[in-house]
Amino acid sequence: MKNFVLTAYLLLAFCCTLKASPETDKTDSLLSVLKTELGKKKYYDQQKETRIRRLKDAFQRVAADDLSRQYSTCKALAEEYQDYQFDSTFVYTRKLIALSKKLRDPIKLNENKIRLGITLIASGMFKETFDCLREIEPAYLDKRLKRAYYELNAWAYSDLAKYNKDKFYAPDDRRKKFLYLDSAIALTAPNSFGRLILQAQLPDTPGVKIRRRQYYLILLKRKLSPHEEAMVSTGLSRYCSGKEKVRLLAIAAINDIRTSTNETQAILALGKELYNQRSVPDAYLFIQQAMNQANLFGAKLHKYQVAEILPIVAAEKILQAEREKQRFVLYLAAILVLMVIGALIFFIIFVQFKKLRVQDLLIREKNTELERTNGKLAEDGRIKEEYIGYFFDELSGYILRLEKLKRTVERKVLTGRYDDVLKAVGIIHIKSERKKLFETFDQVFLRMFPDFVNAFNSLLRKEDQIWPKPNEGLTANLRIFALMRLGVTSNEKIAGILEYTVSTVYTYRFRTRSKAIVQSDEFESRIMGIRLTGANES
Repeated sequence: MKNFVLTAYLLLAFCCTLKASPETDKTDSLLSVLKTELGKKKYYDQQKETRIRRLKDAFQRVAADDLSRQYSTCKALAEEYQDYQFDSTFVYTRKLIALSKKLRDPIKLNENKIRLGITLIASGMFKETFDCLREIEPAYLDKRLKRAYYELNAWAYSDLAKYNKDKFYAPDDRRKKFLYLDSAIALTAPNSFGRLILQAQLPDTPGVKIRRRQYYLILLKRKLSPHEEAMVSTGLSRYCSGKEKVRLLAIAAINDIRTSTNETQAILALGKELYNQRSVPDAYLFIQQAMNQANLFGAKLHKYQVAEILPIVAAEKILQAEREKQRFVLYLAAILVLMVIGALIFFIIFVQFKKLRVQDLLIREKNTELERTNGKLAEDGRIKEEYIGYFFDELSGYILRLEKLKRTVERKVLTGRYDDVLKAVGIIHIKSERKKLFETFDQVFLRMFPDFVNAFNSLLRKEDQIWPKPNEGLTANLRIFALMRLGVTSNEKIAGILEYTVSTVYTYRFRTRSKAIVQSDEFESRIMGIRLTGANES
């Protein structure tokens, strides 16, 4: 139904040479439809994405050895992405080439090289396109593929001529384009859509019975798909001007949006035409949309073309807005004097009030930050107090034992009882002393952080959790992270305290982080965030 309405509008635009009649309302109505469709573009794109997602799911389910099924599904994906998104079209076309090689099918291989060339030229990648064309082997192309091959060559030289824009290269590029078009036309069926759309791109020369514009008019009288209608409308618009041209380009742009076609020239041409007609706000809207579509598709050439005109239209839009503003100020200056004074007073009050609110917010933020800092300082102070007391007690005990040992050794040395000296020194068991040191450390630490073990294990998968045996202290793994919670984060320092090698400490930390249910960096920050017992929440 929508296509029927669009076709009805097109029939009114056939006679492009006629003077503009009172058709402004119809043109404005089409522009309103286009703006509405722009708002619904996300809906159309979602439908496209849904189809793509289903095809991707189907592709994932295909058996690895079912190459034919893989090929057909991958081909459907490439066709869905075509004119919608360059990157994905490129990826799936490359997959088709790889599958063609696995199938050892030279026809499919060359067909997909043509598809790759179409994808590349649509993105303005000229060098890559011509490299791709050189890899194609015409001997493996049937009539349909040869036509596509010639059309691709014509398209490439056409876009290259537009890009070069100089007197030296562009004429030769156009000459090659027309030669390839002739070759492609020779392979089409008489009076077919393919032949007429190609003939419409040939130059008008003396003696030609049918002019290019007439080919488009013939096609518009047929039942076309939305994409074909957009192509024909865009082509016909090149031979029209004024409202007729705007109307044709609007119809093409509407069809492009409804078919989620991002590789398009219609909406850019519409924006340029509206700018020439001094309809700057609409021109800016549609040229911006042209840039959005070029970005979505990833077309370098189209981005370049839009970038040429967008700043000019944007500047004119700003100037127009300034002129409107100045006119408005001049007309209402007398009436607005009192309003400006009142607004100024209100503005001053508002600014002062806003400043007070900002200052109040800053004060609150500083107070909150100060509370957190104080809490952290209090927590650090308590940890230091606990461990200073702990180490003071331990060191006092060690000093008393050393003093006692010193006296014993001195007495035995003075009396010449050297064997007894060795026995006295042998009483000291370093391994037992270190074990006792670790046990005391564990007791003090767990007194300050009674929830440490639970909090630590909550960050690990159930099967990887580390629980100490009943009536035992921390395990080696837990003791490493306990030291980290106390601020000892260097592997070297931890290794020195626990008498491990640095690589052993690193391995413990790495293995534990890899088993965490959170990211590695977040895991250690969570460990550092385990609260001291009795600490105030910030």
